[in-house]
Amino acid sequence: MRQMKNNILNQGFTLIEVLLVITLMGILLTIGLVNFNSEARFIDTRNDIRKTHIRTLESAITQYRLQNGSYPAGLTRDYQEICDPDATSCTGFIDLTSSLVPDFLQAIPRDPNDTDNTGGSGYEIAVDEDTNIVSVRALKAETNVEIKINDILPAEPTATSSNPLAETVPNEPTLSCPTGYIKVPGNSLYGTNDFCVMKYEAKTGSGTVAATTQAAGAPQVSITQANAITACSLNGPGYGLISNSEWMTIARNIEGQPTNWTGGSVGSGGLWRGHSDGSPFSALAASTNDNDGYFGTGNDNPSIERRTHTLSNGEVIWDLSGNVWEWNSDQILGRDKPQSSSNEFTSINSYGVLSYDLVRPSNSNWSSIQNMGQYVSGTVTGTTTFAFIRSGRWASTSNAGVFTLDLVVTPGNTSSNLGFRCVVR
Repeated sequence: MRQMKNNILNQGFTLIEVLLVITLMGILLTIGLVNFNSEARFIDTRNDIRKTHIRTLESAITQYRLQNGSYPAGLTRDYQEICDPDATSCTGFIDLTSSLVPDFLQAIPRDPNDTDNTGGSGYEIAVDEDTNIVSVRALKAETNVEIKINDILPAEPTATSSNPLAETVPNEPTLSCPTGYIKVPGNSLYGTNDFCVMKYEAKTGSGTVAATTQAAGAPQVSITQANAITACSLNGPGYGLISNSEWMTIARNIEGQPTNWTGGSVGSGGLWRGHSDGSPFSALAASTNDNDGYFGTGNDNPSIERRTHTLSNGEVIWDLSGNVWEWNSDQILGRDKPQSSSNEFTSINSYGVLSYDLVRPSNSNWSSIQNMGQYVSGTVTGTTTFAFIRSGRWASTSNAGVFTLDLVVTPGNTSSNLGFRCVVR
């Protein structure tokens, strides 16, 4: 019997040997998993860097166009790889360094896996000047992830005798706005897609009555922020009170259009300031004639009191500056507000939980001198909740502007010079 037992043990592993093998396999497997997870984290980190880079590039190009009235030379709707900032030659690439650095970027970003400096940065860019869409994409994104901002369709081919059926790609569906609303081009800087906004300030609306908008009649005022939100939402799904990001999308669009400047070109003179001189000392109805932008003001061209602004798509909006203050849907605590030594945008010295782009025009030198409006901070301490209001009223003078931001009013406030405007998303 003892001999049989010894034979069995001699034919296989001992229990200790089996346990040692299992332990060793576990250690090796753990090392493999750690290495795999570490590499996966590195890939995710590199892809996150790429996402940051393309957002930075898209924002810089957009700011360049808003300040200069056009895109940098050489950009087209066909994608081109951006030249590496350290390349000895940019032949075959689009060189954006002289256009964007240092005014709009500290440096052209390079893909985190780009170590050869062969000429390309690893990022491609295209623009559609008809729609002002900028698209940037990462060429070296990993794990089959597509990293891109916006899409630009190739130019539709022109039918020719040799290719009579060339135009076969159907048009993209377009956003249809309700009566009394206009279409606003989205802006990726603010995370906005195309949306619809009231062409005129809301003329009716309450906590139980849906908001309406038309040229006739004085704006609806003496309404709390909550009731303004409800009045917009009562129109149905997709309706809401305009947000700060949506307001800034419109304001940045307005500043980039030459027709909105008193001097006829971007940066020349100032933006039209709307009904803001206190004469008459009341809010005004609007006109159905967009060519009559001075309607009711008693002024005429070249007065800064013009009440209309034109967007990049040709749509006209009334009273985004002056007439009455307008609620936005955003709120902020006193301690989280931007801080400023005066009411001028150029005096803001910190942004709290906000940022430059959520408050100011694209050009850091523009202030009320260019009729941009002003920033009124009020108390910048404590936990009191304040609401965003913008625009200015009929007698705000230099305080009125499409960028004017007042953070003094609490959400439950009602005032005879505070109204609102709805959007459809």
